[in-house]
Amino acid sequence: MRLIFHPDVTTEISASYNWYQEQANGLGDDFLHELESSYEAITELPDTWPKF
Repeated sequence: MRLIFHPDVTTEISASYNWYQEQANGLGDDFLHELESSYEAITELPDTWPKF
């Protein structure tokens, strides 16, 4: 399964990363790690996620 994202997602992820980094050093990296883990889970088990 391949995920397809809205073109604005890059801007949103970047803004979120920056916000988390401002809260605590390294928190932005934690955010990206969790995001990547979620993407992997969705692609590995697509039938367990709601379809929009």
